[in-house]
Amino acid sequence: AVRGGRGGGESGKPKVVIVGGQFAGRRAARLLGLGGGAGGEFEVTLVDAKGFWEYTPGALRCLVEPAAARRLVQPQPAGTLTAAAVSLEIVEGGLVKSVELSDGARLPADYVVLATGSTYIYPIKADHVKASCAEQRREEIAAAHRVLKSAPSVLVVGGGTVGVELAAEIVGVWGRAKAVTLVASNGRLLERMPPRAGKLAADWLRKKGVHVILNDRIEDWGGCPESAELKPPPSGGKWMLRTKQGQELHAALVYRCIGGRACAAPVSPKSAPSALGSRGEVRVTKSLQVEGLCNVFAVGDCAGTTEEKNAFSADLNATAVAMNIRALHRGENVQNYPEVVCGTDTVPAIVCVSLYKWNAVMQFNQLVLGGFLPAFVKWLVETLQVHSARGTFGATVLWDLVEFVNLFLARFLFISTPFWGNPQGALKPALK
Repeated sequence: AVRGGRGGGESGKPKVVIVGGQFAGRRAARLLGLGGGAGGEFEVTLVDAKGFWEYTPGALRCLVEPAAARRLVQPQPAGTLTAAAVSLEIVEGGLVKSVELSDGARLPADYVVLATGSTYIYPIKADHVKASCAEQRREEIAAAHRVLKSAPSVLVVGGGTVGVELAAEIVGVWGRAKAVTLVASNGRLLERMPPRAGKLAADWLRKKGVHVILNDRIEDWGGCPESAELKPPPSGGKWMLRTKQGQELHAALVYRCIGGRACAAPVSPKSAPSALGSRGEVRVTKSLQVEGLCNVFAVGDCAGTTEEKNAFSADLNATAVAMNIRALHRGENVQNYPEVVCGTDTVPAIVCVSLYKWNAVMQFNQLVLGGFLPAFVKWLVETLQVHSARGTFGATVLWDLVEFVNLFLARFLFISTPFWGNPQGALKPALK
């Protein structure tokens, strides 16, 4: 079956199929006119395998406070097709004519935007191809919370943003009532941020009673589940794990926060081998067009770009792709990313890591701050994103304004390390 007709059917508008309904997908859909009525340039279809949108940076808060999921997990907007995109119909010249769905239907497309995201251990991220609804996701989170609540000891493996935030959330709610251990293979936490960020996070966690182990990795997992079924051992005791340096660790619950993997579907090695990278990411050109596919773009976690993967960079990707699709439609040249949105050849380094509710670590280029102010910024970003997704009047405009101001300021401020953030007292050039 074919849903709709090529070229927009009776509307005569070019058809844009957007696969993935999280940050990048929904922003691209909005910018290209989803729900904009008859006056828009494009006929936009948003496809998502799940029937809900989730504020994924808040998933860890939901694990410790499941009531937050009422706000952070929402139904997809009206008109979203709940289906998995399984393949692309590719004709001569790398032109994609349609997107095939899991139910056998085909969506004709003049342009395709892949915003398929990435996987992560369940329950931190839901199954990206499992059809469900917002209420089912909330129930999954509540069940995961009950497992976590009953565990007297927790081992978090991974010292990146997810591992740090998860350990912080657990001790933020239960304090020293739970024995929490964090193991990181690097010599510091938050290795993708400046060293001061890792020190602030480690100091806070240790002060709250977290046992932080650096420069070591788990070598023997002791049979604990890898992802989907996080639970204590059948005997009701503890998993016994061993590190490379010989430390023996015992924990009732183990979270492997050691990275996710890009979701490339509907791109496959058979249909478009040049489009897939070695880590499963979708390879893109400087304009975010998929390698070998002239009318397909990739954004967000699935795209093979080198920037930090977060909601901010996903929004920038989506904005650039929306501009380039309009350019192609008007017969103009596409523009390189990130220059087309940032005005420079680098993406600003803007990252905020929560340390429970009232503390956080924030990076703005080479400036690193800790304490209440970053926590307020994190709360503000969450509030604006959630209300924007909900369609609250004015929230989207305000969020766009915040992003514009951040981009403008990031071109000039803290390009070098501030003297108070440099232990040697001398300014250093920004990392490229």
